[in-house]
Amino acid sequence: MTDGTSHLLTTKQDLAEGRWQKMSEPRLVKPPLHTPAIGLLELATEVVMAREILAFLPASAGVYAGRMEFNDAADIAGLTAVSQVIPAAADLLPGAEWLHAIVYGCTSGTIVLGEERVHDLISKSRPGVPVVTPIGAVLKALRALKVGRLAVVTPYVDEVNVLVAQTLTGAGMDIVSARTLGQLTGAQMYLTPPEVFLEAALAADMPEADALFISCTGIAVSPILKKLEDRIGKPVVSSNQAIAWECCRRSGVLADLAQHGRLFSQPLPPLPA
Repeated sequence: MTDGTSHLLTTKQDLAEGRWQKMSEPRLVKPPLHTPAIGLLELATEVVMAREILAFLPASAGVYAGRMEFNDAADIAGLTAVSQVIPAAADLLPGAEWLHAIVYGCTSGTIVLGEERVHDLISKSRPGVPVVTPIGAVLKALRALKVGRLAVVTPYVDEVNVLVAQTLTGAGMDIVSARTLGQLTGAQMYLTPPEVFLEAALAADMPEADALFISCTGIAVSPILKKLEDRIGKPVVSSNQAIAWECCRRSGVLADLAQHGRLFSQPLPPLPA
């Protein structure tokens, strides 16, 4: 409706006669738009990882997710098969200028494939962008916390747990205790309430452990991590928390994030020259 004096600008003639008044050209900001800006390669069945990473990051962060075909079987065969689709998924992420890092969204998958192979597959599509893997970030976090003896919780089946243990001990960690839920599918993992992992972590903790590690990017533990730390009186590191910490390191974020766990009270180690 009009009151007889206003005019609805709806016709091509309005455009031709300049009735849509153009503003002056804005000065555009330069990418990246977020800090940290994270390209996330997540499994096709994933529903919690992006939210979990953001739970450990400042409001300035951004996560841009690409999805990789996955049959939801988190055994060695299923996790290995994902390697075939990594380059194509990485190719659909924003360009290098938009990103501080690309994250490979699977802890056990990185362990099965090997960090170097994951890096090479992603770099085929996005050369020059730092690649952050869950287990790589976890090991950096444990070293920053000066951890030598570790209690571990996973949701994995035994054939994957064996590789997790080999990776941790190969990096110089002593596993003093471990608990697993023995879950095969991603759906089982992300449908498990955080309180279940709290119970498993309390069962795994031992006096001789310097810290506790909860492995897996596809589980929700951000609601219980700080509570767990306060209860056991030692650092707790989760896969997604370590990823967030490493991405802060990559982007130079120095905000006070200590409410997300003792890890964020550690100085960000310098990047390699």
